[in-house]
Amino acid sequence: MTGVAPISEIARMYEEGYLSREKQISKPTRDKESYYLESYIIPKWGTFRLNQIRPQAVEDWLHATFNSWWAMHAVRAMMSRLYYYAEGHGLWEEGRRSPASKAKLGRKRYTYERRILTFEETARVLARLEQPYRLIVETCIATGARISEALGLMWKHVDFEAGTIRIEQRVWHQDVGRPKTESSRRTLGLGDLVVQYRERATAESARPDDFVFTQKCGSGRPLWDSTVRELLHEAARAEGCDFLGLGFHSFRRANITWRQEVGGSAIEASRIAGHTNIEMTSEYTFVAPERQNELTRRIQQKLAAAGKKTAENKPVPEFPPPASPSTPEAPPSLADGEPVTPLIQ
Repeated sequence: MTGVAPISEIARMYEEGYLSREKQISKPTRDKESYYLESYIIPKWGTFRLNQIRPQAVEDWLHATFNSWWAMHAVRAMMSRLYYYAEGHGLWEEGRRSPASKAKLGRKRYTYERRILTFEETARVLARLEQPYRLIVETCIATGARISEALGLMWKHVDFEAGTIRIEQRVWHQDVGRPKTESSRRTLGLGDLVVQYRERATAESARPDDFVFTQKCGSGRPLWDSTVRELLHEAARAEGCDFLGLGFHSFRRANITWRQEVGGSAIEASRIAGHTNIEMTSEYTFVAPERQNELTRRIQQKLAAAGKKTAENKPVPEFPPPASPSTPEAPPSLADGEPVTPLIQ
């Protein structure tokens, strides 16, 4: 009989099985899912059997427990994965939806302000950063790399001739691991930044297995992302453009948005960002009022030009010449000049 296993037992199997595969699951993902299981799912639902949980109960619990829509989304997905895992072990009916997947989250909402800095604001913030922090931020802005990917760069990942970097790993809380997804393994163009990378490599007598951005203590370990974030906020505050949502995630949004503004396609932006689907790329794309006005004016200019061309080429209508005034005919007369009076019938 399926559906009678308790959630706590399925969670234990999931952690000891799927989550324990270090070569398949990155450490940040393992830590996040373990946290959701141990802190929320098991304490609330651990004693329930799979077939005892109802969608409305899950929905009410999610909305009462979490303020963030994204946290609700992540926990609901985590619960659904437990059911999917149970299905794979014959403990849940094959093809049957989990009750968690039926819980409604409501309209998507965001905890922090979702916006990006303008080109001018970004330039001012960059001018306040010292090296190598400025180069790190510039790399994330120019290439769309995540901060964890930029800090995970080693010199063997930099191709000076091609002007590219290869994303092969990332650093999260000083743990060096695989990229977030398989799509995250990609090659990114540095553009003009390759000059700065070459100068940095020469100055540091770089070796292939050295990290590009290391701590000042000389340990050879990569920089902490928290240090870069603090300096970034300090620079933004000094320029009067800091906000709660400002960070390297907003720089990824800026890169994806600007890449499309300068002519790149949505598919190109998605591949460069390392997204698994274009729907995610659309979530990162902003259409600023300035861009909207630019596009609107282009439409208006084309419409105005078409109207002008139509007016210039419009033929002048031809009207028939006015008729000449006619002389009334004289009534018929008799030979002696007397008019003929018509007979009235």
